[in-house]
Amino acid sequence: MIPHGVRLEQQKSASLKNEIKRLSGPEGNPAPKMFAPLGKKLDSAKIISAALKAEIVDEFDGMPLDRKLTHLAESKPDLLIACCFDEDPYTSSAQAVLREDAEKAAAGLELAAKACGAKEMLIAAASQRELHRLAGKNIKISAVCAGKRYPARTLLLQKLCRNGKKVAYLGVQSCAALADAVNEGKPQSETVVTVAGDGVRRWMNCRVPIGTPVETVLKATQPDDSIRLVVIGSSVTGRTVRDLTLPVTAATRCVIALKKAPSEQSYPCVRCGRCMRACPVGVIPWLVYREMESGEPDPLLLFHVNECMDCQACGLVCPSEIDLAAEVKRAAALKEGGDAE
Repeated sequence: MIPHGVRLEQQKSASLKNEIKRLSGPEGNPAPKMFAPLGKKLDSAKIISAALKAEIVDEFDGMPLDRKLTHLAESKPDLLIACCFDEDPYTSSAQAVLREDAEKAAAGLELAAKACGAKEMLIAAASQRELHRLAGKNIKISAVCAGKRYPARTLLLQKLCRNGKKVAYLGVQSCAALADAVNEGKPQSETVVTVAGDGVRRWMNCRVPIGTPVETVLKATQPDDSIRLVVIGSSVTGRTVRDLTLPVTAATRCVIALKKAPSEQSYPCVRCGRCMRACPVGVIPWLVYREMESGEPDPLLLFHVNECMDCQACGLVCPSEIDLAAEVKRAAALKEGGDAE
């Protein structure tokens, strides 16, 4: 069965309208410590060592790049992809980084592929328009359109893995940082963050020194006085924060400021099946919800709950606004606890 995914309304044009804006970090921050570039004689160990020295973190999963490349070198993927798109409707930081310097991102992907032994490489872009932009660049790596269905990364991965091919993703920012580390001896001291939401007057992508407080990033975008909610990360799966002195990390891809908190009211399930069609891994969320609500769930009806990726696509399409992902998570915990053999 080919999963349908969810088509989300994209709201990226405002933050992509201008080039990435560089923000200054907190006063007194020490300058990043440079180290010797690697030169021309490169091998896997040297590239991974450069990622370690530069303290590079993959922005999509928060994993240190040296550790990720080491694991990939052991698993030997056939295809390595630079993820240059954001499936969240607000976030556009990956897209902005690709537009800013596609050649550097491609150079970093080549280095990463050499480090882990991947024979094929691919740049995954947000749209056909982005592919047309790449056509004028000096890039020899093939590119593919990720598509507008959410969760796009999962759906693209499933498509590319159909013939048994082993595929792995790297974030575009980590690729660009790897190129800087190897060629210039530059550590990863900055990250690109999208600032969006109806609580800010100027949506933008900012190049922010790592460690900068979230409130400093918000101030640069002319925030509204009536902000009620701030979300760090995806508008779909991000987390709400109250302490705006929290520092930006390499994995902070988006800050969303909202004037109104989303409603938590839900209605009875109508069993429309939209959640089932949206799930990329074969869970039937409405059935899981019914079973969990019964108080005596039948483990045999909790299909694929342990494979849930927490993409929350099911909740996005639910007309009753039920938190179906939470019910699937409860069901997975039940099965993992040994009560559902």
